[in-house]
Amino acid sequence: MTYMRIEVFKEVLNNLRKLITSESKKGKSLFIYERKSSPLDYFEELHIQVRLDNYKDIILQEETKLELGGFKKKSFSLVYPFSNSDFSKYIKKDRITLIGPEIKDISDRTIDFGMIILIGGENINENNWDSLKQFNFISNGIDGFMIRTIPRKFWCRISEHVIKNFTFEFLGNAVFHLYKEKFKSLIELMEIFFINSYPELIDESIKITSEITTSINEKWLKKIEDWKKRIDCDYDWGCEICPYQEECYDIKQVLVEREKIGK
Repeated sequence: MTYMRIEVFKEVLNNLRKLITSESKKGKSLFIYERKSSPLDYFEELHIQVRLDNYKDIILQEETKLELGGFKKKSFSLVYPFSNSDFSKYIKKDRITLIGPEIKDISDRTIDFGMIILIGGENINENNWDSLKQFNFISNGIDGFMIRTIPRKFWCRISEHVIKNFTFEFLGNAVFHLYKEKFKSLIELMEIFFINSYPELIDESIKITSEITTSINEKWLKKIEDWKKRIDCDYDWGCEICPYQEECYDIKQVLVEREKIGK
């Protein structure tokens, strides 16, 4: 399953790494972390619990010590699962790259934030691709941490009660751990990038990774078109603004149940 050419993927990653190296030479903070070999011991040392679907509480504004992204800040997120083994040679397995200050050095309550997660696995396919891109299990898996997304906006909240030991190194390791717990052997390698506090760098990262974003959007558009053909929908507008969205959803559920019965 390939959604973009290997040459494009290689160029995107090379340009992203060049940007990060160049900006670090200009004085921007840069940290390189590696995945912990014993993540549970590491989490225990920090006194922050990480467990699948165990922390579903909403973190209110008054409970928030630090917000990453949000309505008044630049933010973006990109999760790209791939099965093409040729892509793997350009991934730095188990690496977490942070460009921007660590949390202990941040004095603001809200900062600009971007996150890129690259996930490789030979058995990644159409059936599990969408699940790999979801954030709910990450948001619900870390004590004192919450992720929220709406179209074109992405933000995270870190609670007052965990901020003392919370770092981007911890967050990257928690993301690694939760993905492996949820998807097991499906995932063969991952790499994570965090970008914070530099809005111009976030803009540039969005521009560099736009080829990947475009390939993801094209995939979604194809799925929408396939679905519209399946239910004989001839409306021009997108599903998210369709006045018949609820009725369409009901039809979809009926078709899904019929498929289950037929298996």
